[in-house]
Amino acid sequence: MVKFFYRFFLILLFSLILIIGYLSFFGFETEKFDNLIKEKANEVNQSVKLEFKNTKIHINIRELDLAVKLQNPKIIIKNNEVILSKIDLFLPLRSFVTSDFILKKAEIAFLRNDIKDLEKVSRIFVPKFISKRINKIFTKGELNGELTIPFGQDGKISKDYKFVANLLKANVNISSDFKIKNLSTEIKYFNKSGHDKTINLFVNKGSILNLDLSQSSFDVNFDNGEKIIKSKIKTTGSTEYKDIKKIALLFGFNLSNIKSIEFNSNLETLINLKLNDKFKIIERYISVNGLIKELSLQHEEFTDIKNYLPEHESKISFKDTTIKIDKDKKLELVGLIKFDKKFENFSLKYRKQSDKFSANGKISFYEPLIKIKKLNFQKKPNTKADLEFDITGLKKSYNINKLVFLSNKSRIEIDKVKLNKKFELVDILSAKIVTFSKNNKNNDFLIKSHQTKKNTISINGDIFDASPLLKTLYKKDNKKTFSNKFNKEIKVNFNKTLTGSSDEVFDFAMIASVKKGSFNKLSLKGNFSSEEIIEMSIYQLDNDKKTLQVISDRAKPFIKDFNFIEGFEGGKLEYESIISKKDSKSKLLITDFKVSKVPVLAKVLTLASLQGIADTLSGEGIRFESFEMQSNIKGNVLNIEDALAFGPAVSILLQGYVDKGKIVSLRGTLVPATKLNAIIASIPIVGDILVGKKTGEGVVGVSFKMKGPPKDIKTTVNPIKTLTPRFIVRAVEKMKRKKKEETK
Repeated sequence: MVKFFYRFFLILLFSLILIIGYLSFFGFETEKFDNLIKEKANEVNQSVKLEFKNTKIHINIRELDLAVKLQNPKIIIKNNEVILSKIDLFLPLRSFVTSDFILKKAEIAFLRNDIKDLEKVSRIFVPKFISKRINKIFTKGELNGELTIPFGQDGKISKDYKFVANLLKANVNISSDFKIKNLSTEIKYFNKSGHDKTINLFVNKGSILNLDLSQSSFDVNFDNGEKIIKSKIKTTGSTEYKDIKKIALLFGFNLSNIKSIEFNSNLETLINLKLNDKFKIIERYISVNGLIKELSLQHEEFTDIKNYLPEHESKISFKDTTIKIDKDKKLELVGLIKFDKKFENFSLKYRKQSDKFSANGKISFYEPLIKIKKLNFQKKPNTKADLEFDITGLKKSYNINKLVFLSNKSRIEIDKVKLNKKFELVDILSAKIVTFSKNNKNNDFLIKSHQTKKNTISINGDIFDASPLLKTLYKKDNKKTFSNKFNKEIKVNFNKTLTGSSDEVFDFAMIASVKKGSFNKLSLKGNFSSEEIIEMSIYQLDNDKKTLQVISDRAKPFIKDFNFIEGFEGGKLEYESIISKKDSKSKLLITDFKVSKVPVLAKVLTLASLQGIADTLSGEGIRFESFEMQSNIKGNVLNIEDALAFGPAVSILLQGYVDKGKIVSLRGTLVPATKLNAIIASIPIVGDILVGKKTGEGVVGVSFKMKGPPKDIKTTVNPIKTLTPRFIVRAVEKMKRKKKEETK
């Protein structure tokens, strides 16, 4: 009997195992739950109808429940049909006996459905904001995946459902500017509770703005009303300028001065966003790390850059440059930069905060020509130079905290200089300048603010090159050196000052007072030799006018830069100018000088058939006893009211204007001295006194007109038989003064 029961038990157990195994792997078909399943599905949502061929029952051994698998399932939502690959319903084992349809969970899977079909299902199972945007966001694509829906004991859908899918070959419209193309991504959606939802996306393939997005990931979390988006976007490839401008706007960078950009990179961008209930961004975190393989940008021509890099063609290139942008908009670049043909090392750190920015870095230069005009310095092409800088920009000013420029033996160090937005000097702590020109030292001086007297600046040194300053002496520059906030006392001492000629000034000393950015008092002295001096002074006449006076025993430093005179020797100079905000009125006197190689004057003499004098001009030169000029300057135009050059060979009276660097327009009269003396000699009494009894006849001189750019002046000449009373009066006045000096 025992053996019988033992065998019976083994057979029963074996049969049970076979049945369970069979039901687990193969199941059995039944119609027991068909109507009930359809009814329950319709109860969930009246717009949803569930259709299937029949059901197959499996036993789920792991969870000890029944798995009801619907054959050939499909969902009909408002007459739209969605084909599903499976619907598995999981019920307690007792449901098979009691016919109580209490769902534990449902698993729904679909293969390669059009993305538009997802929108039909999403109306039921996913948040409304996703459902509403699917049609707008997705223009094409395929979706396969599985949706797991748990049910509570009351038969209602629980909150902790999940969705796992693969999106293939999709086009996604994030915005009008940002569109993802050919996207293939893994999607995971977890609804842990009513207030805790998570979406995870991992990109296998796709591109945005022609950049490959492979290996990028996105995480979206909804927790207690907060919506947090965390994304790691990996991008590789080349980008066009129009797309780069869109990206720059995200980081708050302005590219309005950039004409074109070619960009090839490998970057990782982190974007974390927090949104409110209306999906407006309330917090933003953006950072970038990666490698700029190649970047070439063409920018607008900046005059300030062109002044220092005259051959720069407004193009800068980067190569093999690491880039980092953190959440505080701090940009770091380290790599290679090119201004011409050769790449050089550089590093840059830039940070912008509202109206403030800071920039510091190091740049090496080799190929480009660099000029610093105010120091008469230039770095020749294919010579090494290094620049290190630390600059802070505020709303109304720039602070050069530190700047060091090195090139061979030349060195420029600037410490704590403040400029306004027009690059006018507001304040300075110190600057050390040592430069070489043509292998000769031309600057070696120190600028330093006084430690106790805060409004006093001292400038001391062995040598100073004043030739750039002398070139601009007669030119009005729209750019001021000092700002309206600059109020300082300046003391200057140089052992030697260069003028651009052999006329060097020794023991140069100056004391000046600057109020509201303008000299209101100045006293300057220096020596050409033990017997030759130069003096200059400025003093205030009233609130609007000031006087500038210059006395120099050598005139050449002040005349040599007139581009229509190539040879000037000797001469003493006296200059006085009354300067106001609107204009300036000046008197210039140069005595006892000689000129040669004056192309304009030589042409006048040649056209007037005064070849002998013309030959003298091109040879030894023509001597003049004096040159007197009254003029005024308005803007950049020098108006010559009256100018008389009086000499033993020829005398010239002229007037006109010179628009600096643009055009020269002069007209006048030229008379050989023999003819002038003859005419004045014929004047009763006066002629006898000044010249003696001399007579002349025929052509007495020429009238001339000169007009054109300084390097291409057109000249016309006409002979005259009589002189204007104005010329005669001016000549007589000059002769009277000369006669009076001779009789002293």
